[in-house]
Amino acid sequence: MTAEPGEHFSRSALTERQRDVFEFLREMIVSHGYGPTVREIGQHFKINSPNGVMSHLKALEKKGLISRKPGMSRAIQLTDPPQPQAALIHIGDITMGQALKLDTNATTRLEFSSLFASKSHCCVRVVGHGLLDDHIIEGDYLSVRRQSDCRDGELILGIADDTGVTVKRYYRETRRIRLESLNRRSPSLFATKVKIIGLVVGVIRQF
Repeated sequence: MTAEPGEHFSRSALTERQRDVFEFLREMIVSHGYGPTVREIGQHFKINSPNGVMSHLKALEKKGLISRKPGMSRAIQLTDPPQPQAALIHIGDITMGQALKLDTNATTRLEFSSLFASKSHCCVRVVGHGLLDDHIIEGDYLSVRRQSDCRDGELILGIADDTGVTVKRYYRETRRIRLESLNRRSPSLFATKVKIIGLVVGVIRQF
């Protein structure tokens, strides 16, 4: 039995073990996109009996924190799932070699959800140093909007003449395609056919 609409339970109303189980469920759902099975919960908390796990799940469901779909092994869902955070407070601009002025009371947030929000977006991780001239280093992630066409000058993730993946700016010429590095000092790549995987819309780097 789930909580009635409008009924509210805070986490402080949970027992210590219920709170631990809820946090485990929440972490699994947020990080994996789906909840653990009853068996996985039992293994994590060393609960040998499935009935012991079910008693905690029924308590969380009764208190309105989770819902379950009968007949499914991964049926646990959060009734109030956390929304992804994709905005940061903008505290100032930086110019190398000059004093940095910070607005410690800033409230304006810059939104980066365009890199992540659409279902058509995916990412690839950079391995090796082939993009170093473009200031993209090993371990960076490229946010890619999947599509099979592009306009001149857009940065693409593609395969040139079936020779391998490349990240270049795309320019269609009369009889060939010119692919240019972000760093204009690097030589252009010419191809007769380019399979476009998608547009590179951002670089994600975490230190």
